Amino acid sequence: MRKYSKEKRRDTPARSFIRKHKKKLTALFIAAACVIAAAVIFMGLATRQGFESSFLMTRDTVKVGLRTDVAGFGSVDEEGNLVGFDRDYIDAILTELLGGQTKIYEYYPLTSQDAGGAIKYGTVDIALGLLTEGTDKTKGFTLTKPYYVDDVVVVTRADSRAQGLADVESEEIGLLSTAVPSSGFADHLESMGLTFEVLRYSDYESATLDLDAGRVSAVAMPRALSRQFEDAGYRILAEPAWEIGYSIMLPTGQGAVETEFNRVIDQFEADGTTLALAQKWGL
Repeated sequence: MRKYSKEKRRDTPARSFIRKHKKKLTALFIAAACVIAAAVIFMGLATRQGFESSFLMTRDTVKVGLRTDVAGFGSVDEEGNLVGFDRDYIDAILTELLGGQTKIYEYYPLTSQDAGGAIKYGTVDIALGLLTEGTDKTKGFTLTKPYYVDDVVVVTRADSRAQGLADVESEEIGLLSTAVPSSGFADHLESMGLTFEVLRYSDYESATLDLDAGRVSAVAMPRALSRQFEDAGYRILAEPAWEIGYSIMLPTGQGAVETEFNRVIDQFEADGTTLALAQKWGL
């Protein structure tokens, strides 16, 4: 059997230093680890203390604003109750966070444009309703991470032959910019090698007016809003153009509440609560 000799590892200044000061370096490493662990614990305690002193814990009444004009997400039933995915979702979060607390919950119908003002002036404490980070109506407010991710789809006239975004024969494309961040969408188009000029629309009426007149060939929007266009006879291209996430809007300075909401949002995603509610409401 052939014998191989083991080559002696050449010493270096760095290895020599580590060897000579191994005990001190080990102690420093342990100390640093303890400091980091203590900081994590302290931050967790600070967040919890912030949550305990937040409006959710200190007020007897929690006021929730909900959009009521989007099928599946929010509507008003025959008894006048606000119902839908958003109502069930925020109820589940509040039950998880405040299940042991005696609270009165009040629900108010809102449009997405009214959400910021309603929170700013204290009409509501929390708002839901296709609220997306990066749009004008959410600037300056605390937003949770997305609790629901939706496709951005492209709506055209019924006679359009386009199958996907790249098939749209126009130099311009419309966008419902109140629900989809225009800068993010423009960057996405550029990353796909598409050179559309993005025309911003704020409502259904102005978008359909330009579609019917031929001033724009297609308008991008969340799938949740496209159902209204589909019901009116417009065509939705099968291939989604992008995706966005809907967040819960909170007053400015509610970082501790945001952290707790985000924790529960992750929990609901992992345990199937979000999926079950989405299936219940046909989303």
